[in-house]
Amino acid sequence: MQSMYNGYSYIVDIYEPNEIPPAEGFPVIIVLDGTRYNKLMYETMAMQLRNRKKTLVDPAIIVGIGHDEKDIPKQRFYDFTAPAVHYHFPVRRGKVMQELPAGGAVQLMDFILQQIVPMLQEKYAVDDQKISLYGHSLGGLFVLWSYLIYPDSFYKYVALSPSIWWNDHELFRTIQQVENPIEAPIFIGVGGKEGDMVDDAQKFAAMASEKWMNCEFYIAESENHASVIPTTMSRVLRFLRSDD
Repeated sequence: MQSMYNGYSYIVDIYEPNEIPPAEGFPVIIVLDGTRYNKLMYETMAMQLRNRKKTLVDPAIIVGIGHDEKDIPKQRFYDFTAPAVHYHFPVRRGKVMQELPAGGAVQLMDFILQQIVPMLQEKYAVDDQKISLYGHSLGGLFVLWSYLIYPDSFYKYVALSPSIWWNDHELFRTIQQVENPIEAPIFIGVGGKEGDMVDDAQKFAAMASEKWMNCEFYIAESENHASVIPTTMSRVLRFLRSDD
C-alpha cells in the first residue's frame, strides 16, 4: 500500500478473526515491523483464543505494517525517528552509527491515521475507539513518541525495548514538556539482558508515572533484545484486551 505522504509502498498484512464481530466491531492492533512480528502475534492470539476465558485474550484485527527486506535499514530508520533540528548518531555496541536519513515519523503517522485507519473502517468491522499501536526497538521509540505527541490517537500503546537512546535521549526532553495527563494506557517492556536500554526504559516509565500517566512497566528477566518479543507476547495481548 503506497503512502500518499512519503511515497513508499509498505507491506500491509491483515488478520481478521474467523468469527462474528461484536456489535461495536473488533479491536485493532497495528503492528510496526509487521513483516517480522505480525505472524507471531497472530499465531499467539489464535492459539489462546481457543480457551479465552483462561487466557484473557480477546479477538482483534491485527494489521502489520512492514518494509521490503532490502529497504529495512534505511526506510525503517527514517520512518521511526521524529523530525529534529539536529540528529546525533551515537556510538552503539562499540561502533559509531552510520548516518542515515532520519525524521520521517510524522509522515508515517499520517499514513497510519489518514490511510490505514480509513481503509480498515471501510473494509472491516472495526471498533473505532479501540485501535492500538505496537512497536519494538526503533518501532518502540516511534510508539513512545506517538504516545507523547499523539496521545489521543490510539486506544493503548505498547513499546518493547524502545530505542530511547536515539538523538541524545530526546524523548526525556519531550516527556518533560507534557503538561496534561495522558489517559491512554501504555505498556513498556524490556529484556533484562538489554543493558542501558533497561535503565532508559525504567527512567521513562518513572517519568510517565510521575506525570499521572497510566503506565505498565515490565522487565523480562534473562531475555535479550530479540527474545523479549515472544516472551512478552501473551502479556501484551492481555494488556491490549478491552477494559470493559
